[in-house]
Amino acid sequence: MNRRGPHYPADAGLCICATGKYTIYDPDTIDGAVKPLIGGVSVTVAQGYTKCAACVVDDHSIITADAGVSRAAKNAGMDVLDIAPGYIALDGYGYGFIGGASFKINSNVIAFTGTLDEHPDKERIMRFLAEHGQKAVFLTPEPIFDIGGAICLSALP
Repeated sequence: MNRRGPHYPADAGLCICATGKYTIYDPDTIDGAVKPLIGGVSVTVAQGYTKCAACVVDDHSIITADAGVSRAAKNAGMDVLDIAPGYIALDGYGYGFIGGASFKINSNVIAFTGTLDEHPDKERIMRFLAEHGQKAVFLTPEPIFDIGGAICLSALP
């Protein structure tokens, strides 16, 4: 399948959650050209927007509100923090996802698009990050919002 388009599932062909050790993806959704490039421990799920659904914490850990992603990741041996769905804004939709609202800046810093002040799991998220040696950076003073994801092209110290 090498299809691309503006609507699901064609818009999710590159939506893969790679932690370094694990690669979480929907084999029915990802672009065929990407499949041979998948490395690490494969964790297959039925969620096409896998990267959007999970915040990568470290090589072994994620945060997600998606029960299917959580279950598969835990079964593969990952450490998963399950959070309440919602509380993350996404224009045009009822709510967004934590993976689409966060990204790694370097090995121990995670950027969030906005604050977690209105998220009911804020304290649990902050504790989970600290337990994994991660620091949170909030890029705006707004409540957290989903931008579809981002990657840092140059590592910061």
